[in-house]
Amino acid sequence: MASAALLVASPMPAMAEDGPVYARVWTYPSGGSGEGGETRADLNFTSARSVTYNNWTINDICPGDNYRVIARARAQLRDGSWANGTWHEDDGTCDSDAWGPYDGRELNTSRDIMKAGLQVCVDLGPSLKCEAEYRDNGHTS
Repeated sequence: MASAALLVASPMPAMAEDGPVYARVWTYPSGGSGEGGETRADLNFTSARSVTYNNWTINDICPGDNYRVIARARAQLRDGSWANGTWHEDDGTCDSDAWGPYDGRELNTSRDIMKAGLQVCVDLGPSLKCEAEYRDNGHTS
């Protein structure tokens, strides 16, 4: 009588996709001569509902276009809605030091975070021109 071996795959706990995230926005559609802004940080997903931002910077890119650059932490929740952190600004000119680096900035929510990252914008006055990048949260995959 032949016996069959049955392999049972037990689910492995999901691993968070910790690591760097970088977003760059250009002031002009063609990229102009480099004007715009950038933001970067190292993300650490600490749970399904929390992410910590370390080494976070925001930088206004030269040559100057006379528009301010702002950025914020942003996360997409399980229901498709967004949780947004406070806007932060590189409040000098393009020749000034970048905002940051800052460590331990947290984004905590009451619902599961599916992905989190950074949104950076050039404030054109009547509108914002923005770009964003995200990392998946392995605690909620």
